[in-house]
Amino acid sequence: MSNISLPDCAACSFSYLRVMHQQDLPEVLAIERQAYAFPWSQKGFENSLDQGLNFLFCAASGDVLGYACVLTVLDEAHLLNFCIRGECQGKGQAKSAFMQLQQHLQAAQYQVMFLEVRESNHRARCLYQQLGFSEDGVRKGYYAAEDGKEDAILMSLSLSVLQS
Repeated sequence: MSNISLPDCAACSFSYLRVMHQQDLPEVLAIERQAYAFPWSQKGFENSLDQGLNFLFCAASGDVLGYACVLTVLDEAHLLNFCIRGECQGKGQAKSAFMQLQQHLQAAQYQVMFLEVRESNHRARCLYQQLGFSEDGVRKGYYAAEDGKEDAILMSLSLSVLQS
């Protein structure tokens, strides 16, 4: 397991996806709190561990670069939380990690993926569009924000179209 103090990520190189476990939560929470002004609580992650598919994105060394929390219903996958460690952002790691997550969901026969993203998170919206997501609508006042509430952009991706 990597250091919870989140050392500089000089070699941010995504290598593999692994299942998240309860013992990973201290590191996941440290990454979450570094990344977001309004982070998930430990209870939120514990609930996700009980109800969904949860993965860590790891470097070959085992260092955790980020994570994803996915809730599944029938053939639908809802991406609840997706985060790459701050010092590893802007290096292509989110795209690589997401593509492996997507392949995992396709192999498990999920047909569509949904997500919400902050309207102001242009970097994430651009990434999701590059990955093939379409913007489907707006959920007003969905996120807490410094000045009250912020809208969420609803996005979806057909996984069945991408299967070979």
